[in-house]
Amino acid sequence: MAILITGGAGLTGSELARAFLKRGEQVIIFDVFINDDLEKEKLGDLKQIKGDVTNWPQALNAVKEYDVQTVFHLAAMLTVASEANPWACFNVNALGTFHVLEAARLFGVKKVIFTSSIGSYGVSADTVVTEETIQRPTNIYGITKVFGELLGMYYLRKFGIDFRCLRFPQIVGPGAVAQGIGQYCPRMIEAAVLGNPFEAWVPEDTVMPMLYIRDAVRSLVMLHDAPEERMQTRIYGVGQITPAPTARELADEVKKHYPNARITFRPEHNAMVILKNIPRQIRGDLAEAEWGWKLSYSLEEMVGDFIKEVKKMRSA
Repeated sequence: MAILITGGAGLTGSELARAFLKRGEQVIIFDVFINDDLEKEKLGDLKQIKGDVTNWPQALNAVKEYDVQTVFHLAAMLTVASEANPWACFNVNALGTFHVLEAARLFGVKKVIFTSSIGSYGVSADTVVTEETIQRPTNIYGITKVFGELLGMYYLRKFGIDFRCLRFPQIVGPGAVAQGIGQYCPRMIEAAVLGNPFEAWVPEDTVMPMLYIRDAVRSLVMLHDAPEERMQTRIYGVGQITPAPTARELADEVKKHYPNARITFRPEHNAMVILKNIPRQIRGDLAEAEWGWKLSYSLEEMVGDFIKEVKKMRSA
């Protein structure tokens, strides 16, 4: 029996695949891209399928052919691309989620784990959000994430699918290529390592809740492994590096390693429109209480490890 990861060729999906391959699991990646690095690593029983979650037969066949027991549904368009093309965002983020859940129902998949976002909260009177905070997203990305959460809970109640979900802050890791407002965080660090100038599209005082990729993947693995009887909440925040650094504080941390790093700030209007609706902090208390989740990486540890990983990638 296999683990299927939609969007598995991306940053989080590929690291998640590595984690399960190292445990000896059969991993199927279903993505519009093929991750060549994973192919070269030959870590274990890995199959990559080039396909699109918006294509109903492709999604069905991927689940049916490999006797899938768990689906990690990570495939999604992020904020920038979604606002540029909301129709494509609906097809990928909403219709694609329906395809995954329906394939799970039809072919007896036991567990579906969905990645949501702090972006699902949208306009909120609270700068600190929890699972109880009302979600009022104003952009299409957040709207489709709320839809995915609610649809997953419906499939749990109606069809008994073991649905679980994490609401992530900005995930920071080397090699990220997706277009999102919070992507200034990893790109700032990576540019410094590579000796390139970097102009952030946000003001210096921007606070971006963030989580290091290693913590993000570990949280997904822990949620997968948690006994179902402990799943009282089902949809969890995972917390973040605390306190969440401003863009300037992140730059200052990077400059401890690269004092001559050329980092400047030039806020963009479109980014500001989206950023004003992002809470300052997402809590992970229920994840800690129900399945023992705890953060591992501080800002300093994240930046230091990120730099080591970029150097390792360059030398490979």
